[in-house]
Amino acid sequence: VTPGHSPADLALAQAHGLPLLSVIGDDGTMCPPGGGWLQGVHRFVAREKVVAALAERGLYRATQDHAMTLPMCRYRCPHPVPL
Repeated sequence: VTPGHSPADLALAQAHGLPLLSVIGDDGTMCPPGGGWLQGVHRFVAREKVVAALAERGLYRATQDHAMTLPMCRYRCPHPVPL
């Protein structure tokens, strides 16, 4: 569950009292909650490192492309999920 990822994940996190953590900084690099070994690594490079680490341990299954949708409000209302 990534509480800031979607409204459904946020609701689940809030229902179970999970902390809301930021794992990617404003500059696109990983923050300490994202894993100390990834701190300061750009998010796209971090993704490659995570996949490699999972594959090394025999835990990687596959990569699947998906469309990314970023909700936007044309009325400048607050974003429903903390960014």
